[in-house]
Amino acid sequence: MDKIESQVMPVPPNLLRSLRAGFDAVANQIVVIIIPIALDLLIWLGPHLQIKTLINGLINASNSAENISQLQSGEILSAGTEMMHSIADKFNLLSLLRTIPVGIPSLMSGGLHGEIPNGIPIYIDLTNPLLAVVISIGLLLVGLVVGSFYYILVVQVALQGRIELKMILKAWSWTSLQVLSLALAFLLLFMLITIPSMCAILGIALFGLPIAQFASFLYLGLLLWLAFPLLFSTHGIFVNHGNALDSVKRSMVLTKMTLPTTSLFILLVLGLSEGLDFLWRVPPETSWLTLIGLGGHAFVTSALLAASFVYYRDADHWVQETLRIIKSQRGMPVQGG
Repeated sequence: MDKIESQVMPVPPNLLRSLRAGFDAVANQIVVIIIPIALDLLIWLGPHLQIKTLINGLINASNSAENISQLQSGEILSAGTEMMHSIADKFNLLSLLRTIPVGIPSLMSGGLHGEIPNGIPIYIDLTNPLLAVVISIGLLLVGLVVGSFYYILVVQVALQGRIELKMILKAWSWTSLQVLSLALAFLLLFMLITIPSMCAILGIALFGLPIAQFASFLYLGLLLWLAFPLLFSTHGIFVNHGNALDSVKRSMVLTKMTLPTTSLFILLVLGLSEGLDFLWRVPPETSWLTLIGLGGHAFVTSALLAASFVYYRDADHWVQETLRIIKSQRGMPVQGG
């Protein structure tokens, strides 16, 4: 018993120390922000891949259908049609390069942009549905693979304080495979939840729109409840070099054992990121001052990502050491973490 009581408990993760370490790491290796800046410049100034004709065709086919739900009034249908036409006019397929759960942060991918400082960008309208699907899938795959490279780069900067390109290239292929498998698993899980939920919400809507809105709120709450334990599901792949399944397991244990601290950390990260995005979007898209916003966004998001890796490393170490101590007190066999 004396031996057990003499064990020193590990130091829990520190929020401010993690944030400071993340910003210091990126400031010392500022080259990492080149990748998110390059993506934003491509989406902003590059050719805009559109599916305008395909979207407008679907809208016209929907509006000309003989049986329109009585729940949709003429005004609601008209407003929805106008919004969809606006999206079709400005949506850039290159925005799909900003992928999740791993991807390059982008300020431009979150909005609809139709103008550039030099006038109007080059528009390429994809009218072949099969070609549009193939290009969309290709962009998503490229986003995940290049995003994996970016994550490995940020991990090195955050945890090692230096960049070793040879090590990045060596780990890139295996890491990308784990990320792709995890993204596919998340997509399947999302579809398994969303498809029956949407069918249920549409059925509930027959009894009134307020009830349908309440059901939609419950659906969003369910998604958030399921997503929170998976917030660090990719971090184990990059920090611990584990496979996707092990990374998911560690994320679930970590968020459970550090719930208050992790919740506060996520709120701080979201608050800083989303709050500063309002500042970065102040210059209009037709002004070259937008470049300042792109640089600021790239620096802050890269620093916050680096801080998340520092926090994950410290929190994961605390969790594993705590579990070892608990197992030793109960006389259970201790496995290496």
